[in-house]
Amino acid sequence: MTPDEKAREYAQSIAPAVSEKDGPLLHATKDMRRLATPWSVAIARASLLNNNEIPTGIVLDPACGSGTQLAAICTTLERPGIGVELSGSVAPMAAINIDNCGKWDGKKWSTSSRVLWGDGTNAKDVIETFTTQTSIDQQIAILHVDPARPNDAQKHTLDEMEPRLDVLLSAWAPFLKNGAALILDLSPRLSNKQREQVDQIVSEIWGDIMTTWQWMTQGRGRIDRLSLWVGTAACSQPNRLVRLSKSGEIHHLEGKNKTSQVSDDVVEIGEFLSIIDPCLIASGLAESWKEIATSGKSRWNTITGRRPILITSEPILLSYNELSIQKETYDMAHSFVQIKGEVVAHISTLDFESLSEITQIATKLGLSSLKIRCTVDPTIQPKLQSALDREMRQSCAENSTNLGFITEASNGYVICKEMGRDPA
Repeated sequence: MTPDEKAREYAQSIAPAVSEKDGPLLHATKDMRRLATPWSVAIARASLLNNNEIPTGIVLDPACGSGTQLAAICTTLERPGIGVELSGSVAPMAAINIDNCGKWDGKKWSTSSRVLWGDGTNAKDVIETFTTQTSIDQQIAILHVDPARPNDAQKHTLDEMEPRLDVLLSAWAPFLKNGAALILDLSPRLSNKQREQVDQIVSEIWGDIMTTWQWMTQGRGRIDRLSLWVGTAACSQPNRLVRLSKSGEIHHLEGKNKTSQVSDDVVEIGEFLSIIDPCLIASGLAESWKEIATSGKSRWNTITGRRPILITSEPILLSYNELSIQKETYDMAHSFVQIKGEVVAHISTLDFESLSEITQIATKLGLSSLKIRCTVDPTIQPKLQSALDREMRQSCAENSTNLGFITEASNGYVICKEMGRDPA
């Protein structure tokens, strides 16, 4: 379908178009927006295909929803796209979104793009309809799939995705160009067993094909996106962790899955403690990151929860020159550090009754402030932090500017003198 003025008026009346920062105007109802990929994320993910050797051909999304990710790929690679959407109310808005993105981009790809209302597993009918409407006779070079799924994917099977992944991929396999790129968007809460099931579906259809599992995080220690990149979409490694900053900057780490082991050694004063992004653990790339970030002896103190802790004999990430790495690699490694510092004291407890003693210790060490970076009852934490801030303001020297933090290691609470990012 191609959008006309009546369709645009209707879309604007039920779901006014909204632009994200400098992005295109996109229509989405409240329910659609809850499920849709934000434009900034969609365009960042599409940019990861820029350096891949993908054959010429069409971009296909057989369950396109709002069309945002399809439009982002078409915009980035300047290729026409086919979107298929089962919902008769969503498909027209997706068509308008594709058209809006083309006008925003100023390129010609959108004039040859179409959104079709129907079943995305009817591959032959979709291709015939697209060819009839556009007179374009090209094979599919890029397939993006983001099937609808239950809210809690860990308590459901892959069979409950709509459309079913195995049925969808089998239907489109004959229409994919040799060397095609596939991106399969899945729930970030998939279990390891479910990921193995997805691997099996792909291998049963395409055999020994390159695959890369990609975890994407926007910070906050949370995996926001999980996807399997297949064929020419894959990178040279089986795992990739992508960090997307608020400014849109992308850092990514690639490697093989390795299990991190926790050491029983106690944390000593004078050692260096770093709280790292738990996404490194979730993606199996913590060891790959550690090889880049550390220069001396290192060990994991804890790898569970929101604050995995690495203990080192030397400060991590000194400078990219001293580590003999590129600045881009240094920036990537640093993006996965929550906070780091030197261990300067042990404390036995962290509660309201112990704040006076903690403040005295911190003041003697020349610290001007202390931030709580450990697990505390969320109903108590703000009050405890406020009380600690008040005690520190009353006790610390006026000329002191040394920041500190409290965290919980395996052998109890420790106070650390914070170390900022080292000059490059």
